[in-house]
Amino acid sequence: MRKILYIFISLFLLPNQKIFSQDLFRLNVDTISTADLLFLEDEDTLMIDEKKKKKRNVYFGIKTKKGFIRSSSGRNLIYENFHYIKQSEIKNDYAQEIYFYDKKKKKIIRSKSIIEDAVMMHGPYKKRLGEQIIEEGIFYYGLKHSRWVRLNRSDILQDKEIFSLGWYYESIRSFWDRDKKNLRDIIPIKFGEKNGMYYAFYENGNVAAKGEYKFDEPVGVWTEYYNSGKKKREIKYEESPLNFNESFISKEWNISGKLIYDRNLFLKK
Repeated sequence: MRKILYIFISLFLLPNQKIFSQDLFRLNVDTISTADLLFLEDEDTLMIDEKKKKKRNVYFGIKTKKGFIRSSSGRNLIYENFHYIKQSEIKNDYAQEIYFYDKKKKKIIRSKSIIEDAVMMHGPYKKRLGEQIIEEGIFYYGLKHSRWVRLNRSDILQDKEIFSLGWYYESIRSFWDRDKKNLRDIIPIKFGEKNGMYYAFYENGNVAAKGEYKFDEPVGVWTEYYNSGKKKREIKYEESPLNFNESFISKEWNISGKLIYDRNLFLKK
């Protein structure tokens, strides 16, 4: 499986380009947590500055409004306290989950793009079961950011995740240039393992390939693209990383977008 993945990666790189080690002098590599991704204002409520008076409901320099949801789970009442902004803005073009509050349905929903009839989550979030906090974190323009935790009703930690603009904190970006303006790929890292959506890019910024990792293994369908944006081929991996069956090319298109290979049709012949 790993050998096939290496072959796949080499296929979508531009002609005459070499695969560089992501640790090569670390000149064209950084982590998602790099400080230049996010600029905080001095008046930010989330920042500690005793000399200045904190502005009410201001997070990351943006004025927010408070939101509240009460629901039930059996005999238990669940409360969600959060903040939101009305003017939605995409801060991560490749985020898999952007969180919004749907006022009509009175629920928090997830999307990959802006939802016109919903407001974007921004600022602290707390979820309580009665008086016990069971989930807590921070949103930045609908993206999970910083430390997120989940606890049980006995206040015992169940899960902890650290994010930066919707990406796992340890994730790695590599670039085509030393100025770090042209992304080459984004490797999703969670607690030392590849987990989440992987993206590779051409030098002009177009997506070259994308696919999902689970526990360091590629899973599901990985897609490779021509520089024009049209699909080039799809490679199918098992849905579970615990299944070690061989991967295979399921479909392939020529540069004009015509389907030239379909594995299902080929096997029927």
